[in-house]
Amino acid sequence: MSDKKFSSFFKIYESKDTKAIFEQNEYESNRLSLIVIIACAVILAVSWLLNFFGVFQISKLRMNLLAGQGVIELIIPIVLYFVFKGRKRWLKYAMVIALLLVCARLFSILNHNVVLIMILPVLLSSRYFSKGFTLQISILSVAFLAIASISTIFYGLIDLNFYPSPPSGTSIVVLGTLRQSVAALGIDPWAAAGKMMLHGFLPRLLVFLIIIMISILIADRGHVMVLKQDAVSRASANVKAELDTATKIQNSMVPNIFPAFPDRKEFDIYAAMYTAKEVGGDFYDFFLIDEDHLAMVIADVSGKGVPAALFMMASKILINDRTLMGGTPGEILEFVNTRICRNNTAEMFVTVWLGILDIRTGKVQAANAGHEYPAIRRSGGEFEVLVDKHSFVVGGMEGMKYKDYEFTLKKGDALFLYTDGITEAHNPADELFGEDRMTEALNLDTEIAPDETIANVKAAIDEFVGDAERFDDLTMLCLKYFGNDKD
Repeated sequence: MSDKKFSSFFKIYESKDTKAIFEQNEYESNRLSLIVIIACAVILAVSWLLNFFGVFQISKLRMNLLAGQGVIELIIPIVLYFVFKGRKRWLKYAMVIALLLVCARLFSILNHNVVLIMILPVLLSSRYFSKGFTLQISILSVAFLAIASISTIFYGLIDLNFYPSPPSGTSIVVLGTLRQSVAALGIDPWAAAGKMMLHGFLPRLLVFLIIIMISILIADRGHVMVLKQDAVSRASANVKAELDTATKIQNSMVPNIFPAFPDRKEFDIYAAMYTAKEVGGDFYDFFLIDEDHLAMVIADVSGKGVPAALFMMASKILINDRTLMGGTPGEILEFVNTRICRNNTAEMFVTVWLGILDIRTGKVQAANAGHEYPAIRRSGGEFEVLVDKHSFVVGGMEGMKYKDYEFTLKKGDALFLYTDGITEAHNPADELFGEDRMTEALNLDTEIAPDETIANVKAAIDEFVGDAERFDDLTMLCLKYFGNDKD
């Protein structure tokens, strides 16, 4: 391994953007280390009490010394943690190494068979997502495991399997404790330590090495995972920012300043669009073609999201520009359909209701390209759905003709246009809002202004839908005609 590769093994790859994430991970890992250290302190205290009451056959003097040293080793990282509030990256060394020291003491006190406790610092170190740090702790763990394995022969619990068998015919006198009996045999403890290393430490070391490799792999995968998640998060944030910008652009594409024509007393108009996603495919439009004619458009593009929004803006611009050039609604939609079909590789389409109001007379000339039926309220009456003549959708097929039809608004009449998101809104029971509920909401108060009419419909939909997920955009336009005072 080259020096460059060796140094890179210990490096945590982070940028200015990801530094805060890795620091937060280390602070949380320090908190976890503190919990484990406190747990080990409890185990050490219980071991000391059991030895005090004679459960463990270890010299009380030695046990007191070991327990005392262990308490000091535990207090230091705990104090450091609270002094710095766990907010230092170097604390991991103090935390995990202190834990390693205590685990080695517990290992030698409780019995060399309690090897799992020595694995704890290695596993905990992998939580810091640094394979270099995990390797360092692993090397220290192996060293302390070897030292603890030897030391347990001298002052830990006895395992006779690692002591040489006495000569044949040797008489064994069991004294007050097992350790005293073994010592009375005159067996060399260093010979027992050698057997311990050969038959106890090495087999455990093989298993230990596998766990070390797994821990290093976990640390590395954790590090990579954080980098990937950060990249995904930042990409999502960028997409969200772009969608927010797209939402603002889309909203700016439709009239959104009300009252729209404060100088015109012949009519009042209001519209609202509520997208199911950040951007949608519905749109409305209204604009004066000249002093005596008002164009009104409501449309619904097939599909959802960004593709529908792009198609929506292209369709709106075509309809607006062609309407200002003159002609009937049918002629306008025929032109727009031809232009869209010419380059419609996405095979999308849009349903459109286009009407032109003669402000002087109240006559409306309209064409419906596969859109929802409009609703009309006559003065003194209630809103009713007008079943008009339907033509094919715009963008669905080249060469289509669109039929014009007419109706007249009188003083006090109102016109309500909407997309299918209104009638097809569904509640948790999967019931549709439908035309009946829509007209019921429209007729709650028939004398109110257009904005209040739309507010009533929206409130009725919200109450009906409840917690159900919304899949379609809601778009509404309402016009109230007051007539021409000059007539």
